[in-house]
Amino acid sequence: MELFDLEQLAAFADCGTLSAAAEKLHLSQPTLTKTMKRLEEEFQVPLFIRAKNKLELNENGILAAEKAHKILADSKEMVQLIRSIDR
Repeated sequence: MELFDLEQLAAFADCGTLSAAAEKLHLSQPTLTKTMKRLEEEFQVPLFIRAKNKLELNENGILAAEKAHKILADSKEMVQLIRSIDR
């Protein structure tokens, strides 16, 4: 799992749709869909409720997205901290 995978999950959670998240991240929708499927495979649990032409986070997905936001924030904080120490 890469940070960019978590960014994609967080963007989907923020935007609510694959198309909006893909646009925000400047990705194709199929690329984003593949990442979401790969994350489900890595977690080995379903993250989404799938309906015809609709995808939404289930309870697992909501928790994963919350943790993704935290990991991304911690990662940015780490970079800023290390850069500030170097100065």
